[in-house]
Formats: sequence, C-alpha cells, structure tokens
Amino acid sequence: DKSYATEHNIPICNIKNFSTEAVAEWAIMMMFNVARQIPVLIKDDFPLYFDKDYMKYRGIELHGKKAGIIGLGHIGTAIADRCAGLGMEVVYWSRSPKESQHESVELSDLLATADVIFPTMTANDEAKKLLSDEALTTMQSTATIIAVEHHLFNTDPVLKMIKEGKLYGFGFEPEPNNFKNYVGNVWAAPAYGWATDQTMRNCMVKWAENLVNATNGKFPNKVD
Repeated sequence: DKSYATEHNIPICNIKNFSTEAVAEWAIMMMFNVARQIPVLIKDDFPLYFDKDYMKYRGIELHGKKAGIIGLGHIGTAIADRCAGLGMEVVYWSRSPKESQHESVELSDLLATADVIFPTMTANDEAKKLLSDEALTTMQSTATIIAVEHHLFNTDPVLKMIKEGKLYGFGFEPEPNNFKNYVGNVWAAPAYGWATDQTMRNCMVKWAENLVNATNGKFPNKVD
C-alpha cells in the first residue's frame, strides 16, 4: 500500500523499460497479422480454397504506408524505428518535444492521415481526453489501429467502426477472450507482448540492481 509506505518512509521502486523490445515486436506482429486479415482467416478456420477466396481475404502491403505513433517514449520509438525499417513513412505526436528522425505532426493530422496508428502513451485521464470517442471517428476507413497500452481509449467505438466497415482493422489485448467474439478484422489476443526470455532476464537483472542499490541507500528508480 503506497499510503502506508509513505507514512512510514518506505521507498517504493519500480522496474523500468524491461520489455520495450518485446512489446514493440508484438505490436509489429499485430500490424502484420491485421494487414493480411489473419483474424478473419482464423475465425473462418483458414479455408483452403485460396483460388476462390483470395479476393475476400486479400490484405494490404505495408511498404509505403504511413505509420502514426501517438506518444514517442521508449516503446513508441522502438515501434517507429521498426516501421521505418519496413519502408513505412513514420510521423508522431508527443506531449513533449522529442529529438527524433521522424516527423512531428498535430494529433488531429495524425489521426486523419495515418494508415496504421499506434497509441503508446501512458494511460491516464489526459490521454483518454485526447483519444476521445469523437477523435477516434476521424480515422480513415482504410486505417488500422494497434494498441499495446491498456485502457488508453474506449474500444467500443473502434469495434463498432470495424463492424460497420468504417475501419480496416484493430489489434488490441482484451481480457482473456476469443477472436470469434469480435466481428471483422480484429486481433484480440491476451497481453503476451512482454512474455519473452529476454524480458524475463531483463526484469531479474533490474530487480537485482534495485536490491543492490537499496542496500547502499540509493533509490534511482524510486516512485514519487
């Protein structure tokens, strides 16, 4: 309990940036799967009549498309760099100025023009106001939104747009669920983005560093 720790002057430390690469790769994986309509194929049990159904299941190529990163922190930057490596145009919006090779744009422009949108801000009340239901409806009907941060915006209008054919695709991490519970091109897997061997090692190393620092009276990762 944070209030108890504060009252008794007990430092609370966290572990930062231990899963950045893993989560960025997971986001790119979701983007590829949605681009090629893999969620639809999964729900249709992967029909084998490709010579008859290829028009129904045809996907989009990502090279040359515009990726919009909302929040250029550690994960946002890692996603942006991977998108650029795929030959995508990358733009971003961030609450504070960033030194980046990528172009900074207004949030309204990003939502209206990006082909693939990655909201990567920390979820808080301010972020939810920025990504309001009304703002989400300004996305192009051909756009895809890939969410790796939880509770950052209301997913209901996005799912409704997918259902009505007003959005190409959506990738997110709901509570344990089933692809077949969602209509259309929706990637809905559990939050496994962080779950890699390297992330586990990073977490243990950083946890050990916190303990060593604490024994020396240092708390560089202290939570305010």
